[in-house]
Amino acid sequence: MIAATIASAARLLAQETSDPARIDSMRTHILKTRDGSSLVGRLLSLTPDSVHFESNGTLFVLARADVTEIRALARGEMTNGRYRFPDPNRTRLFFAPTARMLKRGEGYFSDSDLLLLNVAGGVSSNFTMGGGMSIVPSTNPQNNIFYLTPKVGLVEQPGFALAAGALIGFAGFEGIDAKDRSFGILYGVSSFGSSDNHLDVGAGWGYAGGRISGDPAIMIGGATRVAERVSLLTENYFVPSVTDNAVVSYGVRLFGEKLSVDLAFGNAVGRNTTFIFPGVPYVAVAFKF
Repeated sequence: MIAATIASAARLLAQETSDPARIDSMRTHILKTRDGSSLVGRLLSLTPDSVHFESNGTLFVLARADVTEIRALARGEMTNGRYRFPDPNRTRLFFAPTARMLKRGEGYFSDSDLLLLNVAGGVSSNFTMGGGMSIVPSTNPQNNIFYLTPKVGLVEQPGFALAAGALIGFAGFEGIDAKDRSFGILYGVSSFGSSDNHLDVGAGWGYAGGRISGDPAIMIGGATRVAERVSLLTENYFVPSVTDNAVVSYGVRLFGEKLSVDLAFGNAVGRNTTFIFPGVPYVAVAFKF
């Protein structure tokens, strides 16, 4: 129910795009058509019925009904004169959110380790709403975890972003008192760098049964794009006021314009821990819509 509601809202919002006629015609644009084709070039003119677009010295006159998107390219999306599509899952590392936001009408569906299903959509350029559930086999289908993941963008600049959000969860497991079934995390996160190469630093305060921890967990992670369709990622956690131990993870993201696949390993490091090479495997798939 949560997934269907958010997905429907995102589809409706996607129809409320801004008027491409307002785009500066001197900038480089990408134009996409209903048959899946893409053109990179300049928007020359736009009428209620047609689009005049120049790409590689060729003039294209297209029916406006056949054009699904016209968007000015951001800095960094052109490399050596070629369009390089952004990471479709740029708002997340493996599990933790970055401070980058989904655009209005943009969304994604993800499945982590075949156990956690999640869907999120950009309600506006500075507010994202997501939610999901676990799919743990049980004789009682209510014995799963359900959660919402609202996120608010506070600062959004080319080289820096700041956001705050929460994971608001409920565990329906039998044998747990109702007052203890609520759990979650309140967090703030900052991202330094571009969508391709960034350092992400966050702090989160967990809560359960209405009690909020006074000891924040610190997250330090980041990503670097090493090829057109490949990025290296890391995501690491520690609670400095409680323990010297930490949880570290490292892996790779393979992606196209709409689909991304994360392959990673996680480990506990520090005193009284045993490092398991290469680590506990993690697999996630995300589809952008």
